[in-house]
Amino acid sequence: MIGGTIRIGIAFVAELAKATWATIRAAVAPPGRLRPAILAVPLDVRSPAAITLFADMVTLTPGTTSLAVSEDGRVLYVHCLDAPDPEAAVAEMKRALERPVREILP
Repeated sequence: MIGGTIRIGIAFVAELAKATWATIRAAVAPPGRLRPAILAVPLDVRSPAAITLFADMVTLTPGTTSLAVSEDGRVLYVHCLDAPDPEAAVAEMKRALERPVREILP
């Protein structure tokens, strides 16, 4: 459990750094370059605690905001400041943030 918690912390800090840099680049980019999107992120985590942790990590990462969880708890809707490739953005959120959450919460 402690090892998983440490891995979540490391994963989050790494994502925080990458997202901060991407948000800075987006802020200084020429107008019209951004591709904002609302993304439907299918959830592999099922417990309310795991969904909340994942959604909170997404919201705390610059450039993304968790909007809602579907009533059945299977999809997290996320606003993304810049998602030129929505499928890649979803895959990266799942790899970088949801996968570490799954290590400690179902």
